[in-house]
Amino acid sequence: MGKKTTLSSNASRDVEGVAQVDASPIPFMLAHVAFGVVYFTTAQTILLADVVSPTLMPLTGLLYVSDFLSSSFTSTPRRTNANANAKKTTPAVAYALPILDMGGLTCAFESMKLCGGATYQTISGLLIPLSAILSRVVLRRTFVRAQHVALGCVICGLVVKGLGARGGDANAVDAVGVMYGVVATVFYAWRGVVMEYLSTSEAKMSGNAMTMLMGSVGLGTFVAYASARLASDANGLVWEHWNKRERDVQGVVFVIAVNMISRAFMVKMMMAIVERAGSTQLALSNAIRSVGVIAFSHVIFCANDERQCLNAPGALSAFMVVLGGVAFALNAPAKAVVVKTAASKDSSMKSKAVAAARESETELADVSTVRRRRSARKS
Repeated sequence: MGKKTTLSSNASRDVEGVAQVDASPIPFMLAHVAFGVVYFTTAQTILLADVVSPTLMPLTGLLYVSDFLSSSFTSTPRRTNANANAKKTTPAVAYALPILDMGGLTCAFESMKLCGGATYQTISGLLIPLSAILSRVVLRRTFVRAQHVALGCVICGLVVKGLGARGGDANAVDAVGVMYGVVATVFYAWRGVVMEYLSTSEAKMSGNAMTMLMGSVGLGTFVAYASARLASDANGLVWEHWNKRERDVQGVVFVIAVNMISRAFMVKMMMAIVERAGSTQLALSNAIRSVGVIAFSHVIFCANDERQCLNAPGALSAFMVVLGGVAFALNAPAKAVVVKTAASKDSSMKSKAVAAARESETELADVSTVRRRRSARKS
């Protein structure tokens, strides 16, 4: 027993400045879920308000405006050093991000429109095993046994959710809508893998830079699309919808502002999760967020929309998904990172002192050599 204690204590010590640090993603997951619930409930409120025609994709526009502005405000100023700028060159694989993001977003909206939100949420649960498979095959990421059990718990929870779907939504499943949902899941799974690769590879790209890239390309595409639609029928797409009822302009602006701000923080937390724990953990966090959205939608919208009501299988599914997601995060192996410990600091100070002493000796030797040469010339 004594030897085991000694080995354990020695293993926990810092060795040459390297320590095992558990960069837990759980705080970021909690924030991701919280901001996600606010974002999706306010998005539902905007849709119900019918401010403009849904064919203009107003939520898509707000989404990309939020991403672009948040990444612009939090970007760091560029250095003037040529070498520093060379290191900031955008990797070629990063340009796949906006394509994957727009593809997933478009297919997700089509799936929700054709087969309903509950069915799409069930289909999007495929993101968890797909992300795990891609991380294992593409990035050679390994998972411990407890994480495999946690993944199984989440998948079982999603199955319960699918089996417990309400009859009205489950019986009228549109095959095309299901196809769109599966394709959206594939897009998002690859997007997560690319983000994980860019955040951990040698050509490291910050989450803010990735958000800026996706936001700017997405915003430009949305502006081009919306401009083309408005050029043909601006009155029918905007003003006819706006004038259908009396509007509380301040209330509409407030909901839109909350939606955009919550989206900005949700994306920041998303990038933090990918950097610390990978795309599979992000998929689990998305599943927990989905459960939170369903629960709060039950409270906020159930009285006016029966489809938003939470039933008993839904509650069981929520418990299993949250339990599995948290278990997966808690059992993630700690990452080995380089830190400056007291021992490494002392070693660094000693090496600096030795270097300074050698430099001083070299200077003295140079001075003595110059003096000898001068005396030799005089003689």
